[in-house]
Amino acid sequence: MKIGIGIDTGGTCTDAVVYRREDKTILASAKAPTTKEDLSIGIGGALDQLPKELLASAEIIALSTTLATNACVENKGGRAKLIFFGVQKETVQRVGKEYGLAVDENLLFVASRTRPGGEITEPPDWDAFKRQLPDFLSDCAAVGVVEMYAQKTGGVLEKKAAELIRQEKEIPVVCGHSLFSESNIIRRGASALLNARLLSVIAEFLRAVEQALRQRNITAPVVMVRSDGSLMNTAFTATHPVETLLSGPVASVMGAVELAGEENALVVDIGGTTTDIAFVKSGVPQRVTGGIRIGKWNTFVKGLFVDTFGLGGDSGVSVSVDKTLQLEEEKVMPLCMAAAKYPGLRKYLLREDQSGSRHISRQKDIYLCLRNTPREGDYTERERRIAAALHEPKSLETLKGELGEVIMENHLTRLLREGILIRCAVTPTDAMHVKGDFTAYDTEASRLGLSIMARQLRCTAEELAEQIYDAFREKLYCGIVRVLIEDAYPALRESGLGSAPETLIRDCYVRSKRGEKRGFFGMEITTPAALVGVGAPVARFLPEVGRLLGTEVKISPYSPVANALGAVVGQISAEAEIAVEYRQEWDDYLVFGCGERLEIGKLAAAKEAAARLAREKAKEKAVLRGAEEATLQISLHEEEKSVDTEFGPVYLGCRVTATASGMLRLTEEE
Repeated sequence: MKIGIGIDTGGTCTDAVVYRREDKTILASAKAPTTKEDLSIGIGGALDQLPKELLASAEIIALSTTLATNACVENKGGRAKLIFFGVQKETVQRVGKEYGLAVDENLLFVASRTRPGGEITEPPDWDAFKRQLPDFLSDCAAVGVVEMYAQKTGGVLEKKAAELIRQEKEIPVVCGHSLFSESNIIRRGASALLNARLLSVIAEFLRAVEQALRQRNITAPVVMVRSDGSLMNTAFTATHPVETLLSGPVASVMGAVELAGEENALVVDIGGTTTDIAFVKSGVPQRVTGGIRIGKWNTFVKGLFVDTFGLGGDSGVSVSVDKTLQLEEEKVMPLCMAAAKYPGLRKYLLREDQSGSRHISRQKDIYLCLRNTPREGDYTERERRIAAALHEPKSLETLKGELGEVIMENHLTRLLREGILIRCAVTPTDAMHVKGDFTAYDTEASRLGLSIMARQLRCTAEELAEQIYDAFREKLYCGIVRVLIEDAYPALRESGLGSAPETLIRDCYVRSKRGEKRGFFGMEITTPAALVGVGAPVARFLPEVGRLLGTEVKISPYSPVANALGAVVGQISAEAEIAVEYRQEWDDYLVFGCGERLEIGKLAAAKEAAARLAREKAKEKAVLRGAEEATLQISLHEEEKSVDTEFGPVYLGCRVTATASGMLRLTEEE
C-alpha cells in the first residue's frame, strides 16, 4: 500500500491524515469539528481540507474513533438487554457490579443446568422462554445471550435462543461464545451486553463514513482500528463494535510511537471527553494481561493497555456547595461552540451576566437537542416535547415558560444517556478562549459564561480561567501519577489507591507547584519515562505536569492528528484459542473453543486436532476482518497445564493459540 488516509472521529474533533507508508511520510493533515447531529459533516469537513489528488490515489481508508470509549465512560449507548442461561440471579446481585451489571428489567434469567464438562443435564423450558420474549423484547433494540460453559457446549443454547429471538423480533442478537472463549460467565455477559449496546453507536459512525466517502467518490476499502492496534473491515466492525473499545486511544498510541520514536514513554492523549494514558516499554506498546476495563465495564476485550479517565477540553466545570471548583466526568458542549452556531445563546448569557446574581440554580442549566427522537422509540410525550423545544440552546427555566410545566433533571436522563440532548456549560475550552490560547469559536460567550460562574467564587473571569487551568493540570498530574503507581504495584489497579494515597498525590502536586520545601516528611514523585503528548490541548497543560514530574515532554507538530496517523499504520491480525482438557471420568480428552467441541480418546490426536482447529479459526477470523488470505502468516503457541501432587505431576491439558497476520484485502470478494 503506497498511500493511506487515516480518519479519527473523536468527541470534539475529527482528524484526517494522508500517509505514504513506503517512507513513513505524512503528506497532509486536517482537523474539523465533530458534528454529533450528523457525523458525516465533520468527516467530510476534514477530508475536504486534504488535497483532492491525494484522496483519489488512496488505496486504504483506516478509521479510529473514541465514540465507543466515550459511550462507556458516559454510560450511553443503544437500548439492549441480556439473557443468562444457567446463572442464578443472586450471583449477579452479588458480583455483577464488578463487571458493570445490575439486576434490573434489562436482565432475564433462564433456568438450565450444564456440567463443567459441557454436558447439558437440564435444558431450558423453551416453550416458557418463548412466552417471555414478547414483553422482554418490547422496548429493546438488541439483545445479548450467554450460557454456562458455552466454550465447552459449542454455544448450543445461545444459538437456539438467538433463533427464537429472531423469530419473535428482527433485532441483532449477540451470542457470547462468538465473542469470547473465556469461562467467567458474568464477565462474558457484561461484554455481550456492552457489544449489544454499542451496535447503534458504531452503525451510525459507519453510515456517516460511507456517506462522506461516497459524496467524494472515494472507493478505497475501509478498515477500523481494533483495541489491540490491528485492523478489521467494516463488515466485522458492524457486528463486533465492542472490539472498537479504546480504538481512538489505541490509534493515538500507535501514532505517537510512530512520531516520537521513544523507547520508554507515557503516551498522554488529551481529547474532548477523556484523557488516555498508555505505556511504551522498550519500544513496544504495553498490552493488557486480562481484558479491557473502562468506565463501569469489565470486559474480555483484548488490547493495548490504555488507562482512560474523564478529563478533556469539553469536561463540564461546576462550583460545589462549599464553593470549590470541580471538573466533572461528564462531557458537555462548550458555551463558545454552542454560541458560534446559535447566536441567541450569547444574548441569553449577556442577560444573565447583567443580572449580577451570585446564586445559580439547576434551572439555569442549558440544554440542546442534537437529533430528533426516533419514531420507533418508546419515548414519553414529555420527552418528545422537550426534545422538540430544544432546537436551540435553552435553560430549564426557559423551557418551563414554553412548555407550561417545571422540567427537572430526571426528566432528561434518558435523552442525555442516548445522546439526543447535551448540556451546554463552561468548559476548559471556554477557559482557553478567555485566555486567548484557542479562539476558534465565540470568545464573548466564553467570557460571559466564566463571568457568571466567577461571581460565585468572588473573582474575575480571567482569574477563573486560570483556576480552571490549574484544576486541569492537577487532575492530569494525579491521573498520570496514579497510572505510574498502579503499573509499579499491579494489585492496586484492581483495588484502587484509596483516598489516603490520593490525598498524598494531590499534596505532592501543590507543594511541587509552589516549590515548597518539605518538613519532617515529604514525597517527590518523578519518572524517567518521557511524556509524549497527543491531542490539541496537550501544549497548554502537559509541559507543566512534565516539569513537576522531572521528565521530558515531547509534542510533535503532528501530535494533534496522531490518532488519525495511528489508524493507517496497522495491519490485520486475529487470534484463535483451542483448549485440550483431560476428562478423568471418561478417560478421554475434550477439545473445545471458538464454538467447536470434539471428544478424542488419545492425547496426541487431541493436540493435533486442537492445532488444526486453532489454525483454521485464526485464518477464518483474519479473513472475516478483511485480510488477504494469500498473505496470511500463522504462528502457533502451545501452553501445557499440569498440577503437582504427592504422587507426581498430573497432566490437565493444554491450550493452543494461533495468530494469523496479513495484509488488507484491497478488493472485496463477490
